[in-house]
Amino acid sequence: MQTIDPSKFKMLWKTKKAAENIKPILLEIVKEYRKRTGKPQGKITRKDIADRVFSEYCRLYYADDKWYVTCITSGVRMFWKDAQCWHFISRGINKYRFDIKNCYPQSYVENCTLWGNYKVYTIKMIKMLGQDKVEEMLNDKQSVSYNQIRYENNIIERYDFIQKKKEIINNNS
Repeated sequence: MQTIDPSKFKMLWKTKKAAENIKPILLEIVKEYRKRTGKPQGKITRKDIADRVFSEYCRLYYADDKWYVTCITSGVRMFWKDAQCWHFISRGINKYRFDIKNCYPQSYVENCTLWGNYKVYTIKMIKMLGQDKVEEMLNDKQSVSYNQIRYENNIIERYDFIQKKKEIINNNS
């Protein structure tokens, strides 16, 4: 598959060639998403794809050399695919939606059953980022709007990283 240099992508976007370059990436991600979720029908938006790519990026970003991540709240270690990407500030706040400092791996139990274990997560965030940064994030109501181009740029910025990491995992298996 063809890879795209993100710095060149922004300049190329208005050309037909750029639209053709991202199409195979989007199709591959949608195919994998449909296979994993078992949803053969239905519309999958650029936002859905960008969230999916960012989730994988986040979990692989925090993975160690054996591809394990540690749950931010419970400390449980798990294979990166078994973890979930949890957002300290809700994904509804677009400014922090794709911010790696806002997202950490979390176990299914902590994320879904315990609703993110927010109290413990907040304490951990304060230890990692400091009280001032956490308060700034919690009080920041700045609105950032996303359009199709921003979602696609977000996908491309992280897609190559994910593919390289997955290639290393497959070679080590």
